[in-house]
Order: sequence, then structure tokens, then C-alpha cells
Amino acid sequence: MKKLAIILFLSFLGITTYAQDKLVTVGFGGGISNVSEKGSGLDMNGLGGNYHVLALFNITPKLSVGAEYGGSYAVLAPENLDKANFEATKFKHFSGKVLYHFSESRIRPYLGFGVGSYSVTPGKMNIQNSNNPIVLTFNKSTTVGYAPEFGVNFGWFSLAAIYHIVPDVKVYNNEYEKVNVNYNSLEFRTTFNINFAQR
Repeated sequence: MKKLAIILFLSFLGITTYAQDKLVTVGFGGGISNVSEKGSGLDMNGLGGNYHVLALFNITPKLSVGAEYGGSYAVLAPENLDKANFEATKFKHFSGKVLYHFSESRIRPYLGFGVGSYSVTPGKMNIQNSNNPIVLTFNKSTTVGYAPEFGVNFGWFSLAAIYHIVPDVKVYNNEYEKVNVNYNSLEFRTTFNINFAQR
């Protein structure tokens, strides 16, 4: 049992120490999201979750480029209204991204930036009106979004904070009203990395 523990520990050190020498990194993970919406006349916010998968080509031990697919969801509602009357808003994105690591050590802080296509599906709203209750549904809309990122890479996993900026989302509801909405999402997440292909 002790030998197995020693082997696993040495394997962990090897992965962590030499991860920056690998050409390719594939990662997956998730976390929590704090999402806000402005522009509809009802400034809304809410907490939710997120998920992602990514693939990176490590050009140098400090510079990586790649692509990411991910999504998040959150029930968005004004502070003074019951969130039970609102369904979750869903986001999906496919983005290119670049990461710059500040060192080549086992623990490597980094900055990143992503840009890509964001698909937004606003949740239904049940507007409680004693005379005429209204259920509003919305179309799915796609626009270009941006995502600055700060994180720390520990080799086989990373911790990061990412701020998704999704501006000028054109939304139509079932009352045929159109609004331009801006969404922002602050994500805290963990990525589990698989590093391979020796440099």
C-alpha cells in the first residue's frame, strides 16, 4: 500500500512538473456563474452553473492557443420579484482563446482572452397580473462575445475566473417586441487537464 502511494505521488509530481513541456492540453470542468442582464427594462441577475471542454496547443511553455466549447445557466430575475416565476436563461459558446503563462514552474499564473459565438436562450417569464397573467417566451439569439480570463495552472488542473461579455443580444418575445440586451457572466471554475505529446 505504501509503495502504491509513493508511485502515485511521484506520478503526480511528474505530471505537474512537466505539464508545460507537452504540446497538447485537453481539459474539461465546470463551476459557478454570477450572471446579469441589462437592457430589457428589468435589470436582472442570478447565480447558476457552468461547464466547458477545451483543447490547447502549447506553442511555447508560456503561450497557448486553442478553442473552447462551454455553456452556463442561471435563473435571472429582478431583486423585487419572485424567481419562481422565471425559468433559467441558457448560454452556449464556441470560442477561440489564447493563454499567456507568467512562468514555467509547477504553479503558473496566466492571463487569457477568448472571442467567439455566443448563443443565448432567455428563460420564460410569468408576469403575475390579477387581470391578465402573461407568460413571455423569447427567441434564441446568437452574437459575438468576449471573455478575459485570469487563472492558475497546477499541471493536471487549473483554477480560473472568467468574465464573459455578451453585448447587443437581439431578443424578441411572443408579444413581438424587440429589445437589445447585454449579458455579463462572472465564472469561477475548475478545469481538469490531460497533457500529452512530448515537445
